Amino acid sequence: MILTSSGWPDFQLLAAAPILIWRAGSDGLCDWFNPSWLAYTGRTLEQELGNGWTEGLHPDDFDRCLAVYLDAFARRAAFKMEYRIMRASGRYGWIVDYGIPTRDDRHVFLGYVGYCFDITDRREAEAKLDASCRDLARSNGDLEEFAYAVSHDLREPVRMMTSYATLLLRRHGERLDPEGREFLGFIHDGAQRMDAMIRDLLAYSRVERQGDPMRPFALGEALGLALSNLAEAARDSGATIEAGLDRAPAVRGDPQQIARLFQNLIANAIKYCAPGVAPRIRIAVEAADDEGRVAVTVADNGIGIPEDSREAVFKLFHRLNGLADRDGTGVGLSIARKIVERHGGTIAVTPAEGGGSVFRFTLPAA
Repeated sequence: MILTSSGWPDFQLLAAAPILIWRAGSDGLCDWFNPSWLAYTGRTLEQELGNGWTEGLHPDDFDRCLAVYLDAFARRAAFKMEYRIMRASGRYGWIVDYGIPTRDDRHVFLGYVGYCFDITDRREAEAKLDASCRDLARSNGDLEEFAYAVSHDLREPVRMMTSYATLLLRRHGERLDPEGREFLGFIHDGAQRMDAMIRDLLAYSRVERQGDPMRPFALGEALGLALSNLAEAARDSGATIEAGLDRAPAVRGDPQQIARLFQNLIANAIKYCAPGVAPRIRIAVEAADDEGRVAVTVADNGIGIPEDSREAVFKLFHRLNGLADRDGTGVGLSIARKIVERHGGTIAVTPAEGGGSVFRFTLPAA
């Protein structure tokens, strides 16, 4: 700030400044506005002096601005506030106002000098962005409710198809020729697959709708739950699972969902292993990075994922070519990504050294 011997800025210089400038005395009343301010508001200096300038304030901003100004004035402190004021065009404009206390060479408080900048474009852009975010959130909510309702309602007729197909096979299967029994088997198996897909779609829609509150927890807690659920599958396949999580940093999240995340990745590693090969799964954790992210890797010795499918595998119902003989709906990795994204992290897959895949995901440190 350019000060004169009186402690006030050199207003001959500030009068020509392109920014909006005002001055208030020790009584808190404004006693000067530069030409840029007057051109912006379309009012005369006489109209603006004292508290006259507040006539142009937007009614919704008046009380807030007054409270900020009076509080800062009582403490002789600098302040910043954003408000709407009537422009010469007859429309309100947004300005950001920086109030700076001034003192003479004996540190006697003289009043304030304010420097203002028009931020109308920025505020209007922020308002449009906020509206878009609200619309997107509403659309996502509607989509989740729709998916949940449709999935829930679809299960009833699918269960009916499965039940009656089973009854037909039991009671009248002997009356059918081999081709008829085969066709009826197709109906039964198709209904079961459809039911499995609907269940997974329900699980996908529940990630956001029915997630538990985030809290700090140990990764070993979630992994232990996942391994307990997969104990039978791991035993039957002869899988070896190595996990060095004893010294893993705590993370912040939903333990049940992170357990589901581990379960989906480990179940895939067991399922998609070459015939005659015992699955080998290694789980490791990296220390938190500078952004407070903990990275977890799940590496396997499975059949691997082609380079052109490493992004597609995370899409709903996507399955790799040539895996029609493997159980699954193609939703497990979609749920995994949705869980990671709910926690603000990322997940990706890369080839493992010597064959297989490495899934790497990040979570917020506790």
